[in-house]
Amino acid sequence: MIILASLFFAISLYILAFKRGMPTKRWFALGGILGPLAFLMFNVHYRRALVRCIGEQCILWRP
Repeated sequence: MIILASLFFAISLYILAFKRGMPTKRWFALGGILGPLAFLMFNVHYRRALVRCIGEQCILWRP
């Protein structure tokens, strides 16, 4: 059961990283090792990268 859950999170994070243009191999490995905790880390990492790219004083509209 643990192996299936870890595989599910690894594949899910791989797809999510691919869609958002982030390094896929790293998030695939972290998803397999950390499971649901990696989703939290992924969201924080993506948000910090986005703010770093566009700046803190800019407005970003997402539908």
